[in-house]
Amino acid sequence: MHDSQWNFTALTPLKGTTLGILGFGAIGSSLASKAHALGINVLSLRQSQTPFEVEGVEAARDIHDLFARSDHLVLAAPLTGATRHIVNSVVLASAKPGLHLINIARGGLLDHGALLEALDSGAIGLASLDVTEPEPLPDGHPLYTHSRVRLSPHTSAISTNSRHEIADSFLANLERYLNGLALENQANVQRGY
Repeated sequence: MHDSQWNFTALTPLKGTTLGILGFGAIGSSLASKAHALGINVLSLRQSQTPFEVEGVEAARDIHDLFARSDHLVLAAPLTGATRHIVNSVVLASAKPGLHLINIARGGLLDHGALLEALDSGAIGLASLDVTEPEPLPDGHPLYTHSRVRLSPHTSAISTNSRHEIADSFLANLERYLNGLALENQANVQRGY
């Protein structure tokens, strides 16, 4: 007869925690709506002064305020010359102890050396990285084996329904084009994204 041993670990509830979002475009807006549905407070920082499209989103004073008040923080900003390594050792030092940092945008937003130091010192509790720089990371990179890092291969936007969503978006824009209407999701060369 084989004896099994079960250990119960209580899950930490999300309700009542604070989700920080750096960048508030379509992805940030969608995250905020979903977070509110789960009872999560949302704090965000965006480049423009445009009011948030989602009711109840609080504006952070600056990036340090965003990091200091967030339990979970999603990087959803574009990568430009101004945002490269915007999350550096100085910003990570502002983090609320135990912060869960999530990067679903671009690897270049985050200084990976500074992240490793912050993880080792305990300033950052967990990092979930769907993107890195370079991508993929070279063999033997310490992010592969760090106990508080979760890596995925730039797949957070991919689902079994992705091709239908892409086709629907393309067809909707084709219809706009044929009817002389402005297209959605256009790149802006001046902004760099």
